[in-house]
Amino acid sequence: MRSKARGLPLKMATVMNIEPILAVTRRLAAPFDLLTMLEEVVAAAKQVLDAERGSVWLYERETHELVLQVSTGLAQVRVPADAGLVGSCARDRQIINVRDCYADPRFNPQFDRQGNFRTRCMLTLPLVDHKDMLVGVLQVLNKVDGVFGESDEALASSLAAQCAVALQRAQMTGALIEGEKMRRELEMARLVQQSSLPSTMPTIAGYDVFGTSVPADLTGGDTFDVALTDAGLLVVLGDATGHGLAPALHVTQMHAMLRMAMRLGADLDTACFHLNNQLAETLPDDRFITAFIGLLDTSGHGLRYHSAGQAPILQFDATHDAWQLYKPTGFPLAAMAMPAAKRARSIDIAAGDILVLLTDGVYECHDPAGDMFGEARVCAIIREHCFQPLEKMTESLLTAVRAFSQGAPQEDDITVLLVRRQLTGTTQTFARSYESLDAVFGAIESAFATWEIDRSLLMAVNFTVEELFTNMVKYSTMSASPIDMEIRGFAGGVEVTLIDRDVDRFDVTQAPDVDVHRPIEERKPGGLGLHLIRRMVDSIEYEYDPASRVSRTRFSKLRPAS
Repeated sequence: MRSKARGLPLKMATVMNIEPILAVTRRLAAPFDLLTMLEEVVAAAKQVLDAERGSVWLYERETHELVLQVSTGLAQVRVPADAGLVGSCARDRQIINVRDCYADPRFNPQFDRQGNFRTRCMLTLPLVDHKDMLVGVLQVLNKVDGVFGESDEALASSLAAQCAVALQRAQMTGALIEGEKMRRELEMARLVQQSSLPSTMPTIAGYDVFGTSVPADLTGGDTFDVALTDAGLLVVLGDATGHGLAPALHVTQMHAMLRMAMRLGADLDTACFHLNNQLAETLPDDRFITAFIGLLDTSGHGLRYHSAGQAPILQFDATHDAWQLYKPTGFPLAAMAMPAAKRARSIDIAAGDILVLLTDGVYECHDPAGDMFGEARVCAIIREHCFQPLEKMTESLLTAVRAFSQGAPQEDDITVLLVRRQLTGTTQTFARSYESLDAVFGAIESAFATWEIDRSLLMAVNFTVEELFTNMVKYSTMSASPIDMEIRGFAGGVEVTLIDRDVDRFDVTQAPDVDVHRPIEERKPGGLGLHLIRRMVDSIEYEYDPASRVSRTRFSKLRPAS
């Protein structure tokens, strides 16, 4: 083939080499890894152009360098993307055909000396993909018989176009494979981290607890824990610097060490002391963990805690309808070794109080204008939903955070941990009769006096209870069971629950609204009372157990925020 092609017209010489070029194209279409693909490119160039040697330089956009990946007799070399023959080719995107390399000032003979080789002539070709992006440079050295001519340049151009696409495909495939490997590693790390978080919330008489964590990446630098121990309820919130794989490993390590210390019977102060010093030895110097670590005495209602750089610690004071904010008690974990254990601080948890532990992902979430979500918004949302189950309260908070960000990507991990001491209250039973309403109103009046509930809420509570109680009597005529009323109150508001038994499901929260703007003669009768009470109270919920046929309708009314 070599002797036949030499000296023929350019077009004919190219046509006669179609078969080997097509064969090369078929080979380059195979799913090679990048190194194998580069070797195939060099082999193809040597075959088609009758050359002694070949090399491929890949272009690194980040460093603006050309990297010699495959070359006979040479190891990997890096050069600036504008240096020498390869740099000229990369810059101008043009074939360079040098018939006498040692006569060209752009030629670097150093590579010949290193490889004990002499380069006579050389073709240097840009590898440009179909989007006109530079992939690299192909060099073909020493035509076996003579120098490279115009026909060789034409063949090389066809080959270079195929090689550029094949190389880009191999690079993208390699990147996808590496990305998939990293994704699987991150997914495994996420599973390990998630397995360290509580799968269910503990059941504690007189208390509600709920926690959740939403990482910014597959893995996060946050953790939390709520677990019953011999010393009390362990309450933990942790936030490692950064987010991703390394912080996830750090908080998982902290989590495991703390649990082990508590199992071995260490008291809170000793556990935090050794935990800090161990982490100071093992974590990199620029890494640390802010953490709240507390033990709650669920019978005495006292919380002893250490706050290692974690702030603010929020406590909703239900008795006075106010907020208490607590600062950190020390440096973040691993920031420095401590010479001795410190004594824990204490908080009393009164009936109705809510302990609010949040990581920075909530407070520092910002809107497009750069304003942060902040403490005030957190306090307002918690107070507004203070009667809701803690899971729903958390949903309300996270929904508000997402709305505040206006669709911006989550930049930091978000973890929420809430602990609420349940309100004490009164429960009374009333006969299923309209005549019971006077006794119902009397019970409400007594509860308002006992719990010192703001009397400005009394009218709305009376109206709502009357509407709900009357509906139960009127529509559940097949039941003869009495109706229970639970009232729980504090200075900031009141929660009332009506419990009805042996009844069918009737969800008052799903009753259709009344179009109060339509003329009265066009409205259908009924439904106005339910329409009104849904607007008079701050929250209303309905629960129904079909097995026992028991319904619970719970509503809350809060004193307006000052």
